[in-house]
This record gives sequence, structure tokens and C-alpha cells, in this order.
Amino acid sequence: MQMNTQERFLIKMNRIITYSIIIGLCFFISYISVNGTNAIAQRDSVGNISYKLPDTWNAVESEKQFRLLEITLNTNEDFSLVLFSNIQGTADQNIERWINQFKKDDFFNQENIIIKRDSLDNKYITLLEMYGNYEVPNMGNLSQEKTLKNNYGLLGGVIEFPNSFYFVKAVGLNSAISSNKDNFERFIYSIRLN
Repeated sequence: MQMNTQERFLIKMNRIITYSIIIGLCFFISYISVNGTNAIAQRDSVGNISYKLPDTWNAVESEKQFRLLEITLNTNEDFSLVLFSNIQGTADQNIERWINQFKKDDFFNQENIIIKRDSLDNKYITLLEMYGNYEVPNMGNLSQEKTLKNNYGLLGGVIEFPNSFYFVKAVGLNSAISSNKDNFERFIYSIRLN
């Protein structure tokens, strides 16, 4: 039985389409094997981690020791966030240190300190939220008087992977901290090892 011209044309078109799909799939797999999935998932990377940044945040890679990222808000509100790695201490020691950066005065209320812990498959997360009068740390210069910032809040997070720890600390005016709490948690949970 002989094929007519139309049948031969359809067979050729089917082959061209099939080969095009196979070649496109090979290019896609090659791209992912070289570049990973971060670009497709709109994730950014720093060091050996990737993360998803909220739309209202600006991040720059830090050149300071132990700091990976420094983040501010698009709105220029009084809010700053730092992502650290390889700093001293356990999760609990750093949480306690952050709590102690608030002045123990009439406005300080232990009940306003919220600590949450979450265990996931490959990481353990500790979150801190608190408000009060923040004493800006005078890193290394103990003779310098601490600056006091009233009506301030702090969001802290520790992400523990089996062989590495990452610390995230955001400080700012109460309004900026409380309005960015959900973004902060989404950012923390988005952090993963590359």
C-alpha cells in the first residue's frame, strides 16, 4: 500500500516535532544541571545557600566578616536585617544575647518575648520576636556608651543545618518590625543549602 503525499508530510512533521521536543528537553536539562533551579524559582544565592527575597526588601552582599547579606526596605523605614554565618555560639546563646540587647526597664516585659521552634526534614529553625527599648551593641568598644533606641523591635532567626548555622537578625521601629514579621518568616523558611 502506497502512502499519499499528505500522509508522508504528516509523518515528517511528526518526526520534526518529536525531535524538536527531545532537543528542547535536552537543552533544558543541561541548563538546570549547570545553573540549578534558582533562576527558574526566582531564588537568589549567597555563599552556599539560596533564598527567596520578599519584593519590598533590598539585599546587598556584605563585605564585613561573618555577614553574608545586609537588607533594607524599599520604603526606607527604620529597618535593617543582617544574615550571618559562622558566628560564635549555639542558637539559644544567640537568642539570649539578642534578648539582652534590650534594656530591662519599665517597658521591658518578659511576656512580650515570643520564641518559636520548628523542626523540618533537613533543618531546625528558631524564631524570636520582641519589642522594647533597644540598646545598640557597641561591637568591641566596651568603653563607648550604648545608644538607646525607643519603641524598637527585633526579629531573630537561627537556621540549623546538620553541618552549618545561619543567623538572621532584623531590628527597627516597632511598626516596621511588626509589618515585616510574615516576610521575615517566609525569608527564614526559604533559606536552603545549595
